Amino acid sequence: MLTSPGLLAAAVRHGIVPAADVRAGRVRVRPVSRSNPVHVVENAGTPVGYVKQAGTAARLDGDDTVAVEAALLDAIASLRLAPTPIRQGGSGSVWMTALPGEELGAAMDDAIRRPAAVDLGRALARLHRHPAAPELPEAPRPWPLLDRLPPSMEGGTERADTRPVLDALTHPAVERALTAARAQWRPTHLVHGDVAAGNVIVQTSPSGDVRVGLVDFELGGRGCPEHDLASAAAMLTDLSRPGLDLAALCLDAYWSACGPASLTAPWRCVRALLTAWQMALTHGEDGAADVARLLAHAVHAAEEVPA
Repeated sequence: MLTSPGLLAAAVRHGIVPAADVRAGRVRVRPVSRSNPVHVVENAGTPVGYVKQAGTAARLDGDDTVAVEAALLDAIASLRLAPTPIRQGGSGSVWMTALPGEELGAAMDDAIRRPAAVDLGRALARLHRHPAAPELPEAPRPWPLLDRLPPSMEGGTERADTRPVLDALTHPAVERALTAARAQWRPTHLVHGDVAAGNVIVQTSPSGDVRVGLVDFELGGRGCPEHDLASAAAMLTDLSRPGLDLAALCLDAYWSACGPASLTAPWRCVRALLTAWQMALTHGEDGAADVARLLAHAVHAAEEVPA
């Protein structure tokens, strides 16, 4: 794995920054908090490029997240909703242009969140309708649908804070919902695979137009669009407030743009389980109340699935 000096040299070699700016001290490389190692290259404080390398979890699970992201960014370049990949040759990392804007979770103004939710629905519809060429990688199935946990998750089975999530998998209604979700999984559409507030970038033009872009496609590929839609709805529900239903705005825009997915109970259950696990790992016992709330959502959604 390249360290910061190696990444800086590569950024010059790839034409992202001029060597003169590096010598003048205007360029720096700093890490960004992501599941796999990501670094941003900044010139005079402005992001000009990003590079992702495979992390420990991906290597444990045998996932080539770098190759997946590179392939998907190439495939959807014409949609103009994701960073542009930078051709650099070699393997082990994927370089991309910076996508200007701020993460959706950091956009606190309703005047921005409202049109961002609408544009997210349109963006997901465009992604899901884009041709899913058979040579593109298949998206990994969410772990609740697997027969066994991925190797990178096995350490979490010994933790008291994650135990309620694993116990929820044996609830009869949850088992029924997961069986339904497995039956619905088809690698038929291009999906993002991890629609979250940190992966939706909001761009506001000088005229006030709001558009969104998507980053972090390492879990994407040919998959089930219901997963993306359930993830977007859950994320936007968390960002909503009384009188402002961001999830409804997104869903209406998605279906108006002929998005092919439906918001189904099995996938709402899957999304709640995924978020509960992440919450438990991130916050430990301090997140117990939120984990319990998410698991209640999972069971409630699962109970909507016919017996």
